[in-house]
Amino acid sequence: MKLPLPAAGLSALVLVSGCSGGAHSRATATHGATRPAVKAASGTGATPSPVQTPTSPDRLPDPIQSPLPVGSKTLYTKAGHGEGGVMLPASAGKSSSITVMWTCAGSSNFDVIATGKRLAGSQCGDGTGVFAAEIPHAHMYDLAWKFSAADSVVWRIVVTQPPGK
Repeated sequence: MKLPLPAAGLSALVLVSGCSGGAHSRATATHGATRPAVKAASGTGATPSPVQTPTSPDRLPDPIQSPLPVGSKTLYTKAGHGEGGVMLPASAGKSSSITVMWTCAGSSNFDVIATGKRLAGSQCGDGTGVFAAEIPHAHMYDLAWKFSAADSVVWRIVVTQPPGK
């Protein structure tokens, strides 16, 4: 017997698909804690104020939404704005894959690039989306990664290596 999907479940589905629109095909969007409801003043007909887009990286959610598997190694973590990059350690090149998790806010894309090829990326938006992409060893063209984003984009990123590598 099929049970009807509750209305709350439908709105959650819309939120997830709404923030994943610009993500790379290997990237997935997840969401952390939901924002508190904005209450309008009773009887005044006041419109709730819109959610403010973060303008500082420290106001973005943590890209790590659940505990990392035991034995995982954090290779890089940083917050910034605009262009950036990282030189991953040699151990990353020997790993079967690398996971990159990020969140960003702004009106343009955030892309992770190596040797001129896009490894992962997403449209930024209001900073509530958290994205993750697993980069398989076959796609790790270079350990020098660049982050491409407009100067107005703020971001937080974490790069991890799976256990045992």
